[in-house]
Amino acid sequence: MPQNSSLERAFSWGRYQLAVTQRKEEERSSTSIYNLNDPWSPTVDFADFINNETITGQDLVAWVTAGFLHIPHAEDVPNTVTVGNGVGFFLRPYNFFDQDPSFESVDSVYFRGDQDAGACEVNPLACLPQAAACAPDLPAFSHGGFSHN
Repeated sequence: MPQNSSLERAFSWGRYQLAVTQRKEEERSSTSIYNLNDPWSPTVDFADFINNETITGQDLVAWVTAGFLHIPHAEDVPNTVTVGNGVGFFLRPYNFFDQDPSFESVDSVYFRGDQDAGACEVNPLACLPQAAACAPDLPAFSHGGFSHN
């Protein structure tokens, strides 16, 4: 929606794919259901959240606009079933580096959820002898289904 539209203030969050602001208790949502009642003078105007405050050393909120692409198919008739559909986002750098940063990271590893991170053929580092002097002493952690104890 063009910024000069009289209705745009009610949907000003749509200007941004990602906006990072200081966390404020009074800024709980980027919009309001009441914005539809009076879009010319919205209850919540997300554009007011973007005020050039410093984010250094602050608690932050990442406001992410996640679009949804649905390719229609015959099974949509008479209604579109939402089971199995999902919306999400990846937080990745975009033009942050001049080249692929993995050139400088020779030991990088990427695992998928269906892989066993402890299997030697998937993760050669998992098969280092436990007594090896160069083996890192990693604290226990888990993330996204992977765990190290």
